[in-house]
Amino acid sequence: MATGQKPCDGEGRPIRLSTRQREILALVAEGATDNEIACRLCLSSGYVSNQMKKIRRRLGACSRAHAVALALGVGILDAEPPKHEGR
Repeated sequence: MATGQKPCDGEGRPIRLSTRQREILALVAEGATDNEIACRLCLSSGYVSNQMKKIRRRLGACSRAHAVALALGVGILDAEPPKHEGR
């Protein structure tokens, strides 16, 4: 993706995710469940689940994995693998 460009959907409209939604999606990309994300971010699991629904809708994704793949494809998430401490 060129510098300064914003991620867009297939019709050229910008995809807007909040900072919290990007944070949640990054944890999903690491394999975290809604409950694990809720614990790590001090949120309720219901809030995380609701945000994932919004994220999937905004990205046009049919699953969590699809949302991560789409987000990687449009530059919302970095393709850098997660760092595992102690390994």
